Amino acid sequence: MKKHIKIYLDTNFIRDVMEKRNNKSTHLMEIIRQVHNNKKCSCFTSAFLLMELCDTKKDDLFFQEAINKKWEFKKIIRERNNPNLEEHHFKEISEYLNNLLESYPFLEKLSLSEEGWQVATAISSSSNIWSPDGVHLATALSNECDLLITSDTQFKKESEKIASKFKKYNLKIVGVEEAQKILEK
Repeated sequence: MKKHIKIYLDTNFIRDVMEKRNNKSTHLMEIIRQVHNNKKCSCFTSAFLLMELCDTKKDDLFFQEAINKKWEFKKIIRERNNPNLEEHHFKEISEYLNNLLESYPFLEKLSLSEEGWQVATAISSSSNIWSPDGVHLATALSNECDLLITSDTQFKKESEKIASKFKKYNLKIVGVEEAQKILEK
């Protein structure tokens, strides 16, 4: 491992950690914390991540409510864009975000410059990468991160193709297990 690396974490990885969906991701986050505490890495994500987490949490809460109400599948799909969430739901979303920020204070948020937004648009319009993932890839590229850690295998595959076209950057897109091997060196 080089002396100091810049690590970028995408939404799927963060959700795996926050929602305890993957023990390997949770373990890796603790390794990242240790490496950061030893001043051998900086850890980043996009400011856009918080907005994505809000949307995914709203979806989760809406679907939970719909299932509790025993709605039919067609009604759930029809009403999804009109979730009609209440104040207690928004409080839960706020607590979820606060928990992330308090649990991982070393996680810094990056933004995109105008040029970065152009890169994100180019990525989204010329690849199989969805726009939110394009924002993450462009943020990691334009902020000269060394590693982008994701648990999304499709995003990893597609973003490796894109990142290889940006020769001036040295971004490596890695999954959880590969990231652990790199950080434990």
